[in-house]
Amino acid sequence: MFPAEAADDEQNPSRGWTTQRRGKVINDPVHGHMYFPGIVVDAIDTPQVQRLRELKQLGTSYYVFPGASHNRFEHSLGTAHLATNMFDALRTRAASDVRDALTGADRVAVQLAGLCHDLGHGPFSHVFDNEFLPRRVAGWHAGDEPPWNHEAMGADMFRWMVDDNGMDLDKGVIDRVCDLITSSNVESATPGTKFLWDIVANKRNSIDVDKFEYLLRDQHSTGVKGNVDVGRLMSFMKVIDDQICFKASEVYNVYDLFHTRANMHQKVYTHKKAKAIEYMIVDALVEADVAWDSEISKSIWDVNEFIRLDDTILKRIEWSKESKLQKGRDLVRKIRRRELYQYVNDFAVPEEDIIGFKPVTEVDITSCQGDNNIPGGLRPDDIIIQNVKIDYSMKSKNPVDSVKFFQDYGDTHSFHIDKSKVSLLLPNSFIERKVRVFSKSKDPMYVEAAAKAFENYQRRMYKQELQLTPMRKRARSSQEER
Repeated sequence: MFPAEAADDEQNPSRGWTTQRRGKVINDPVHGHMYFPGIVVDAIDTPQVQRLRELKQLGTSYYVFPGASHNRFEHSLGTAHLATNMFDALRTRAASDVRDALTGADRVAVQLAGLCHDLGHGPFSHVFDNEFLPRRVAGWHAGDEPPWNHEAMGADMFRWMVDDNGMDLDKGVIDRVCDLITSSNVESATPGTKFLWDIVANKRNSIDVDKFEYLLRDQHSTGVKGNVDVGRLMSFMKVIDDQICFKASEVYNVYDLFHTRANMHQKVYTHKKAKAIEYMIVDALVEADVAWDSEISKSIWDVNEFIRLDDTILKRIEWSKESKLQKGRDLVRKIRRRELYQYVNDFAVPEEDIIGFKPVTEVDITSCQGDNNIPGGLRPDDIIIQNVKIDYSMKSKNPVDSVKFFQDYGDTHSFHIDKSKVSLLLPNSFIERKVRVFSKSKDPMYVEAAAKAFENYQRRMYKQELQLTPMRKRARSSQEER
């Protein structure tokens, strides 16, 4: 069925790997039939990769979008598939010196990096490293480089996977896969192969197959539509000066890619109900970590312990009989009954204040509460403040400024395209910030006190209310939601 792939299954130790497995075709609802050579099948059928079946791709968004039941396993298969397609397309269109520089080992490294790039994710994916770990790991300070990240853990998990399962991969291939996962050591690449670092995890402008895949799959599963044509983008690219460049006619499509990403963040990834559930899960995980003597947070330093962590930890908390876990059990059961933390309101940070924006804290809000009927007043522990940042993937910068284009396939020089030459309808700002407040209690007295304090904070900071929904209308909507 896939004759061009047949050679990948031949036993040839000089390529940097051997395998006794035959290639496999997997049918996927997003990409159709995907072919994986034997060495990639070896990796798929390991406990380390199979663990990804227990990690929801969209974390708590599944509680809002019932169709979003897909896991990081199928996303990883899709990413490996797209990585293969991109590698082959670029090699076909490349100049002879680039084609000569590429080897079968390079192709396998790209495939394995695509498959294994998410091995380092913890329970509920980004919830784990963005929300839970900062509360439980010493030395994790906001604004500083965190002491742990899922990319580095992914590389550690990959090295362990190869050793633990006796995979026959040369050290050079293993090192290359880890470098592609972490986007590191590009300076060590053989001339003509540096563009391989753009395929799976592109730190230069963030256009990579990981983004292509999760946007396609997440839109398919949530029913949220986007405009980007990923297939067309992959059809109009080539390598110039060791970088992946796009045909100039695709500049609109490139902007659509980043706009679609921002749109998914607005509508899905930062959905207020999903965030409410996320904060409840984090609180339950913190309770469990305390009860279990930091078992969860300590596991990030040991791959043998980390592999045990996945979304099923919520079941372990829910059905535990330990008295110390009563509060954690109650939180999980409230999620089951849809008794969620109450979204109260939000406001958009004015554009002129975004660059120097200082995250708002719970103390900032409660210090503005004024009079209310809560005994002792509203405490910081009664509310949660979410500082939302949605951008085009490079903070306040236009990522397309870091993308290079070409005019014709015969071109040997690339160029940038200034936004002003593309369209006057493109955005002038590439980042937005919002501040949200949630009440941990659904008691109208607490919700009203949080709403009033939130309003007072806006008047103190900005001399006016910036929120879209007035408090009285918000209160009526909250009653209807209940």
